[in-house]
Amino acid sequence: MSEQPKARIAFIGCGGFASNRAMPNIPWIPEIEFVAACDIVRERAEQAQRRWGAKRVYTDLEQMLDKEQLDGVFVIGPAPQQYELAPRVLRRGIPVYVEKPSANTAAQAQELADIARQHNTWGQVGFMKRFSTAYTLAGELIAREEFGSLNMIVGKFSQGPYPDLWGMEAKRAFLVGQNVHLCDLVQFFAGPARRVHALFKEVEHELMGYLANIEFQNGIIGQLNFNTLEAIQPWRDFDERLELIGTGCMVQVDDGLYVEVQGGRDWTRVPGDCGKLHRQWRPTGPAARDENELMGYLGEIRHFARKCIGLAEGGPELEDCVRALKLAEAIYDSACGAKVVEIS
Repeated sequence: MSEQPKARIAFIGCGGFASNRAMPNIPWIPEIEFVAACDIVRERAEQAQRRWGAKRVYTDLEQMLDKEQLDGVFVIGPAPQQYELAPRVLRRGIPVYVEKPSANTAAQAQELADIARQHNTWGQVGFMKRFSTAYTLAGELIAREEFGSLNMIVGKFSQGPYPDLWGMEAKRAFLVGQNVHLCDLVQFFAGPARRVHALFKEVEHELMGYLANIEFQNGIIGQLNFNTLEAIQPWRDFDERLELIGTGCMVQVDDGLYVEVQGGRDWTRVPGDCGKLHRQWRPTGPAARDENELMGYLGEIRHFARKCIGLAEGGPELEDCVRALKLAEAIYDSACGAKVVEIS
């Protein structure tokens, strides 16, 4: 039996997100060889070595890139930090993984994509929802003949108050730092957005709501509801929903975990016309898989490793983050200027 091919991987940035969401998946991914961990705080890199098996530790990324032969590098940190550090990897022709968003603006995200192309390499962005169990199932369901064509897509994300972030005021940061996820997800399912008309309501500096109507290039229509008004705790009280509406059929994903299907075909004659017939999928109790797998973190990291050694292809790529940020910016511009915004 041939030996399992492995991607020689390093991490630049060993803070909370990298240590708690990305690195814990490494033992479950046979395609990864964890070569090096780099952080300006040596203790954080050493912790990554102890916990997840990095072979070597660095505090200087250029030194690490000079000494190691790498197939891919995770550059994980705040968006401005990724925008600063990722080009130093890309210019060496090495693929990078960056968290969402790759940068604060679509223009900066486009710079990263251009640098990758100029140096004959590529990057992946941490849109992990594409790899989650529920959204993967939703994609399979809407591809079935009984669903028909996708006609409408409706999304919602709410939480508690959202702060200023990365040099951006709260009302912009909420779209860029958080809701860029759904701005990617709706275009993953419905294709690129063409135009946006959005409304905005601000109650206090960190309490706000957006309603955005979207027309996609292929004629699908959609609506997004982003708000920080209906919840108390900012990092606990999430409510996420995505409705994919076909022809006589609808697939709904709640909180990125639960899937409900309505229509397609009646599966029973009882109770007749007394109520809607729907089917559900949900992870339950000890049968539920690991949280990182359910939420998509495991899948996206394995995808990056496999793509680094030619065993996988496709996104989410740096260009996908450009597209997501363009939609977020169009929502902001439309809501603040009360106009329809065309997306190039």
